[in-house]
Amino acid sequence: MNPVNFTQANLGMLLWAALIAASFFAAAQVSRAIDPVLLTALRLLFSALLFVPLLWSRGLSSMTLAALAAHGALGLLLALYFGSLFEALRHTSAVNTGTLYTLVPLLTLLFEGWLLPGDSRRRRLLPMLTAAAGALLLILKGGAPDQLPSWYAMGVYGLGCLAMAAYPPLSQRFKAGSLQGRSPAAMTFWNMLFGSLFLFVACLASGGWRSASLLTGNDLLWLLYLAMFATLATFWLLHRAIGVIAPSTVISYVYLSTLFLTLFHWLWLGQAPHPGELLGVLLVALGMLGLVRSSRPKAITA
Repeated sequence: MNPVNFTQANLGMLLWAALIAASFFAAAQVSRAIDPVLLTALRLLFSALLFVPLLWSRGLSSMTLAALAAHGALGLLLALYFGSLFEALRHTSAVNTGTLYTLVPLLTLLFEGWLLPGDSRRRRLLPMLTAAAGALLLILKGGAPDQLPSWYAMGVYGLGCLAMAAYPPLSQRFKAGSLQGRSPAAMTFWNMLFGSLFLFVACLASGGWRSASLLTGNDLLWLLYLAMFATLATFWLLHRAIGVIAPSTVISYVYLSTLFLTLFHWLWLGQAPHPGELLGVLLVALGMLGLVRSSRPKAITA
């Protein structure tokens, strides 16, 4: 696959942010009686299987033990993130987890400095902080300020956020080594396959697999939609952009998902914007603009 240029990668990440925002509404259509870890394992597995015909038609590339280990490590990071999220949501609100997630791009910037060479990280810190502050204003509008989050939940989810923060720079590090030349489709397939296997093991250990009997045809259709658009497409776009855009900027596009969700509530649900939301939208827009302008690498690689 030919590498995309800087503009194409950023346009793809705009689509990524929109798909992530839309996934929240689609996920709400799936029955809540089903174990969420099982649902995520099925989403990742369905998404991986959808790539099989494409990879088969192009010929399966050779797989070394080092490449399998790299995919296993990246899949484990995905499983750790989703597992920690669902465990945290048993003890705290989505507002609290969403607030903590705003730290992920900043943590990614730290991992980027450790795993990848380069000297442009300081130029991205201020715009990233600006976008994070804006996202916090948008997320916290629905929070209860007098309700303290569970320290256990925040600790568990904090570990998951570390796993997600390490995913983009570690992926780029592997693509320069044991996964060199691996296409975005192959990266997405193997990482999701390993991630789903780890989550299925977690379901077996917790007993969550028993809720599979509650799956209906409607649930499976929504899972298929989520697998195609909210998982497969977004991770393909993510791997398409990694290496063209700085990893910390790639993951910062999650701030635009928060902005898109807010715009949806204004434009389609008819909710009047609050002054804090208007300031949040402005900060996210300015911060992301600064991030994109400061993230063009000196040497673009596939």
